[in-house]
Amino acid sequence: MVREPRHPLEKRELLHAEPVNARKVDALARQLLDEGRHGELVDYLEVTRNPELAADVARVAVERGAAWLLAQADRVRGEKSPPDAWERLAAAAQSRERWYDAVRALEAAGKPDEAEALRQERCPDYEPFKPLGK
Repeated sequence: MVREPRHPLEKRELLHAEPVNARKVDALARQLLDEGRHGELVDYLEVTRNPELAADVARVAVERGAAWLLAQADRVRGEKSPPDAWERLAAAAQSRERWYDAVRALEAAGKPDEAEALRQERCPDYEPFKPLGK
């Protein structure tokens, strides 16, 4: 088990070191993934862009129905997940009643009509496709 930085300055020094201690950064990211601390692990994942770790993050995102997490993994990998991964994510999100995630996933899977129907049924106040300021 790797010791996590206790202070923001310590974290900054770890993430911005020259050269980066990739082994430690990846170990911390893996530890955060295993602990379910997905929002925190993205900072570490962005530094090393480890493709294996990013693939594991994407797998967990699909299993948990976490659209934001899959989008982050896609951004780090530099490729968009295929529509079937987004469809599986939407199904997982719906089973966990994560309606916003399900709507976003259906839209990303290329199913805007299903996304809109689900949005109207389960979360009508959510407007993810409305341009900002309109």
